[in-house]
Amino acid sequence: MITIVNKTNKTFYIDWSTQYPDVNAYKSKPNPALNGFSKVSANETTDQVFASKSSYESIFKYRIPSGVMMIYVFDGSTLETQGWDYIKNNNLVYKRYDLTLQDLNNMNWTLTID
Repeated sequence: MITIVNKTNKTFYIDWSTQYPDVNAYKSKPNPALNGFSKVSANETTDQVFASKSSYESIFKYRIPSGVMMIYVFDGSTLETQGWDYIKNNNLVYKRYDLTLQDLNNMNWTLTID
């Protein structure tokens, strides 16, 4: 589990991918509401279960040959008003984090958006 700390006044949708370094990996996703994107409200701290901590080592070993997972952050307001196709077609990724297992350990499994 990764703790997401949103220190902004914006709502975000979060997703992850193991297809590093494919910068367009998120574009293969259908509408986030149908595909498990996580919503993080303004000034909220929440645990995101992309996988359990104990299974991350296995995920990195067997599903992430590059050793890097990507976490995508999308602006919730834009997504909710303009739609997913608008986000994809205009490459509107608010932030992207490229993280190794060591990075996650160093961050104490906490990702801060500010």
